[in-house]
Amino acid sequence: MKPSTLERLIDRLLKDEALTQGLPESEAQELLSWLIALLEESENEQDGALVETLGKRIAQIAARFGVPVEDLIELVELSWGELPAPPSEDPPLSA
Repeated sequence: MKPSTLERLIDRLLKDEALTQGLPESEAQELLSWLIALLEESENEQDGALVETLGKRIAQIAARFGVPVEDLIELVELSWGELPAPPSEDPPLSA
């Protein structure tokens, strides 16, 4: 992605108050940092809209249900296969 496009998308994220509405400052900062990192890794401009939508959904869930942003980010990364699965605390089922 062109640097100018990336800068424009990042600026849009930083100015979007709805993106972090209802979040404590620390969680808002964590979410924005993660979204910016996603934009920096993206290869095309269309990813910008997806990143923004994902950020809004994470913020909504965090604010509405009190789930920490960090936990939601970890769930997303786990679903993308970017984090190792946590060790299972349940004993294996035996036949």
